Parts: sequence; C-alpha cells; structure tokens
Amino acid sequence: MLRKGPDSVPNSLSVLAFAIGLLLFSFFCSATLTPATGNDDLGVSFLTAIMSYVVYWLVLVSTGHSNRLLPTISSIMACGSLLSVARVVVYVVLTPILSVNMTMIVVELIVIWSIPVKGHIIARAIGQHWYVGIAIAMIIFIMRGFVYFAMTNSVSS
Repeated sequence: MLRKGPDSVPNSLSVLAFAIGLLLFSFFCSATLTPATGNDDLGVSFLTAIMSYVVYWLVLVSTGHSNRLLPTISSIMACGSLLSVARVVVYVVLTPILSVNMTMIVVELIVIWSIPVKGHIIARAIGQHWYVGIAIAMIIFIMRGFVYFAMTNSVSS
C-alpha cells in the first residue's frame, strides 16, 4: 500500500477535510511551539498557502486534469502539513541538544525536501516526468516566498 502514488488517493471531500485539518494542526503547532522571529505572520502565511493551492489548481486546469483536483490538493496539503509538523518536532527536540543555528539548518532542509515531495505529487497528477513536477513546485515555492515577503514588508511599513 505504501508503494502507491498520490494518484491513488480517493477523490473525496472527506480526504480533503482531513488534509485541511492537518493544515490547521500544523499552523497551530508552528504558532505555539516555535518562537516568533518578529517577521513572521501566521495570517499571511496561511493566505500564501491558499494561494499556492490555487496555483496548483491552475496547473491542473491548464493541463486538462481538473478532475484530479481533490486528490492532488489533498495530497499536497497533507504532505506539506506533515512536513511542517516534522519541522516543529525537529525544532523542539533538537534545539536543547544542538545550537539554534544547527537546528535551523535541519529545519530548512525539511522545507527544501517539501519541494520534490510536492513536485512528485503534481507530476503524477498531470502525467509528466518528475523533473517537470519539481520545476512547478519550485516556481510555486519561490512565488510564495516573494508574495509572503511583499505582504509582510508592506504590512510593517
């Protein structure tokens, strides 16, 4: 069963509801268990996450695979949420053991790992090679970062 890909996820609203629950749980964990850095905004982060799901939807529609919306978005959302929870767990567990800088390197490696994970999911959804999926996920990751930076800097200005 673990060898099945994201294309095996059921086309179900209950799966999407579970993925949304994971997303909210990951935001809660991040907000409560990691320290605020002064330039993070949970609301803006949530909005940019929603924006990225809309862009994934646009990719599906533009490639003629809009019928795969629920399983694809559910998979991307759930995997991203689990990786976010993993980041929080790594931060909480490793900070007392390692320096904060070393812990942040591990945390950022998890963030970077989310790109090929989401790339694999979108590539399978649109029937393309995984390189194409990683390129799409990388573009969305960079776009999300720019939008987050623009929104948090315009709010603080």
